[in-house]
Amino acid sequence: MLSTTFLGHQGWLFQSKSSCFLVDPLLCEEFGQAHALEYRVYPPRVFSFEQFPKVDGVVLTHEHDDHFDIPSLARLERTIPIFLSSRSSTAAQQILREMGFTVHPLVPGKSVRFGDLEFTPFCGAHTSISNGDEWDTLPFFVRDVGGSGNFFSMVDITLTEQHLKWARAKDSRPVVVGWTNNTLDWSHMSDFVDQRNGATQECFIKMGVDRKLVIGVWGTPAATLMCAGGFTFYGGRTWLNHRVFCVDNAAVCQMMSKLYPKEQFHATRPGQTFLMEGHRLKRVFDDTPFLTTAPPETWPARGSNGKHEATDILDYAPATGRTEMESAEYAVLEQGLQEFAGSLVSGTIFRGLHSFLDDQAKGRIPTFAVALRDSRAGERRVYEYVSSACAFVRGTSNAEETYLAGIECWATDLLAILKGELGPIALSFGRARLWNALSEQFLFDFFGDLYRMSHPLRRPAEYLRTYQ
Repeated sequence: MLSTTFLGHQGWLFQSKSSCFLVDPLLCEEFGQAHALEYRVYPPRVFSFEQFPKVDGVVLTHEHDDHFDIPSLARLERTIPIFLSSRSSTAAQQILREMGFTVHPLVPGKSVRFGDLEFTPFCGAHTSISNGDEWDTLPFFVRDVGGSGNFFSMVDITLTEQHLKWARAKDSRPVVVGWTNNTLDWSHMSDFVDQRNGATQECFIKMGVDRKLVIGVWGTPAATLMCAGGFTFYGGRTWLNHRVFCVDNAAVCQMMSKLYPKEQFHATRPGQTFLMEGHRLKRVFDDTPFLTTAPPETWPARGSNGKHEATDILDYAPATGRTEMESAEYAVLEQGLQEFAGSLVSGTIFRGLHSFLDDQAKGRIPTFAVALRDSRAGERRVYEYVSSACAFVRGTSNAEETYLAGIECWATDLLAILKGELGPIALSFGRARLWNALSEQFLFDFFGDLYRMSHPLRRPAEYLRTYQ
């Protein structure tokens, strides 16, 4: 017997009659505090921890804070071994050891056994496909050695034929496949990104493409479980729930079920359990004694509320909670900007700035700027990027009309990111404004380049301090 219970977002519990382990568990209702994001798990759930099964191990597929949640891990007994992606930073390894856990490296291609359950991690195809900053993320395959069933998930990595060949080498056909929906609407932060009004249909098409690839290489799974995007905002950031979440997971699964009636498609809910026996999906339970989904009438509203006039970029508070910079802090910020300038060379923005003619810049200075808010100064401080000097220099105050592209955020937030006290994701979800006057040609991937400089693999010492 093999069963998998959905814990919420992208967390799973795998269980046989004698063994049990967790993957990327979120055991607290709020997460994201490490980068001042403060999400809540969605749909809401009810844990009965006194009925939680004995856990033989915990697998952490990568270091992003919706998978590597320190407050959740703090709830676990320290005798439980942790298996962490071998490609995650030394900061992640060190904080787990400081918490009292024994940490084992999870090496792509090398299976780990939890009694009669086997976990095999894979890796991303980073040379042929852009997976963002998912450098340490490990897709995985789970099976019980008795042959009751299997489970396959790409986590946050793009599916390729090779991944399916690796899974097929472990078992001749799939039983349950996890499918991740990470689609979000970022139009609330920019003047050049359209609202994703057709995202549910787009997601349906994408799931169909992936299904075809799975069937062609490996076979038809009994069930596909749609997950991720399992969070909401609250308090003063509740408005984001109607601007960020653009895919109706239940609608996607209904469309897939109608098109392929012999297969099962589930928009997973916390506590939902999938029981496999005889290499088949035998039964689906709505909940378990230790976890159930809260009643739907208690769920926060998510998705478009139909108010299409609410498209303006709203004002925003800083992630740090500070609106004022000390004068001496600008020297530190400028030093960090120079480091950022060096990291931009050969990156996405750098290549883009070298790929259009001067007259295509529409009369603007053909570069990007960073406009920093500071309530103490009373006006923004602007820095423009000069690629020939590999530097940021003081720029013109009317940045949105002067430069080809740019970002506005609080100076205190950017300082915290450049110092390694926050990750770049802290500027996401309504904490910055971006513009791009040449969006049809110039890819202004500010966050992508900032992530490259600020990833834990680039700054393990700084991330360790954040974790501590």
